[in-house]
Amino acid sequence: MMRKTRRTSRLKIRESALALCALLALGFGAAGFAQNLSAVSLKHHSIIEGNVITLGDIFSGLDRKADKVLGPAPRPGHDMTLNARTLMRIAVAMDLPWRPASGGEYTVLSRAASVVSPAMVQEALKAELGANGLSGKFNVALTSGDGEIILPPSEDKSVEVESLSFNGDRNRFEATLVAPSKDNVIVREKVRGSVQRLTTLPVLRGTIQNGDIIGMDDLDFIDMRSEFIQHDMVMDADALIGMTARRILHAGEPVKSNEVQPPQIVKRGELITMVFKNGALSLTAKGKALESGARGEMIRVVNTDSSKTLQARVTGQKEVAVQSF
Repeated sequence: MMRKTRRTSRLKIRESALALCALLALGFGAAGFAQNLSAVSLKHHSIIEGNVITLGDIFSGLDRKADKVLGPAPRPGHDMTLNARTLMRIAVAMDLPWRPASGGEYTVLSRAASVVSPAMVQEALKAELGANGLSGKFNVALTSGDGEIILPPSEDKSVEVESLSFNGDRNRFEATLVAPSKDNVIVREKVRGSVQRLTTLPVLRGTIQNGDIIGMDDLDFIDMRSEFIQHDMVMDADALIGMTARRILHAGEPVKSNEVQPPQIVKRGELITMVFKNGALSLTAKGKALESGARGEMIRVVNTDSSKTLQARVTGQKEVAVQSF
């Protein structure tokens, strides 16, 4: 019995020792993996110069595997986004001690390039059209191509017009673009487009309430495509200054002629002075306005003494001219 007990104790001690070794091994293994995890980290944004994506473009802290080619790079001037799932697959396939911290982790790979923007192309075309005699304000819109020109990253972001033909009756043009310049042609591209002629017209800077008088400080100016101009839009700022709004008018919107009127200097229901003139003779009487009116407008008034209704012309603040009393 004693011998069996000792044997059992030795077995337990041996099992405990093996368990301890296993725990130590797991501990050291976890520590080593954690150390590797801290050594390898994700690059959240990389600029790629060449034609391929390498492992080093995505992860930092690599040694021999940094130059491992993973696939073709995005087009010059374009981006590629790799989400957490794709990054996980790459890390597992390349046997990297890295795992995404969350499902929202990602990296963006950008291909280096000098990008001539559509705005730069449009400005070059506008300058060339102006140099060829097109006057006034206008914009250009391309009907072929996206207007973006991609150049090697070492080149300047510039473009010139090599040739241009313009049809003024149809407001259409064709042009040949070269980039970065006529003396250094790397990209040559033919484009077509249209000219959008612009008209300048006054608009309100802020909201105007019904009855407010419009002043010069209330006005701003915008350029609108001429084909969108309506016949009843007010084109002259002087035609708005001193007028009152007949309804609420909003900022930045063209004002129509029926939306404004001269200030109503005689209000309906208020007491007024009626003036009768005949040569050197001038008589006045008290009256009441039956209608509102601006200077020069004809309104109906009533003589408060005789209760007679008269036609009167508004001549001033609370004053009208009549032909009789």
